[in-house]
Amino acid sequence: MSDPLFSGVFATGIGYADRRVEEHGDYKWCALLLFSTLEIYWYKNCSPDLKERIIADAAKIQARKGEQYQVSGSGQTITLGYDL
Repeated sequence: MSDPLFSGVFATGIGYADRRVEEHGDYKWCALLLFSTLEIYWYKNCSPDLKERIIADAAKIQARKGEQYQVSGSGQTITLGYDL
């Protein structure tokens, strides 16, 4: 596996998972960056090497507070940090 970090856009935020660990038939979730508050919700036992990468990736999105962000293939957008 070339990259153990999975990230995907979901309805409420960007989810991050560890591809090296399976939990309940799926990758082990590490964190969720919430679109509403731009805060990172951490799941238990996130690998330290992935945690650093998640923080760096999330910082790029957090810096775009107030901007529109596309959340679907059909062009649907959301305002980043809309609950702040």
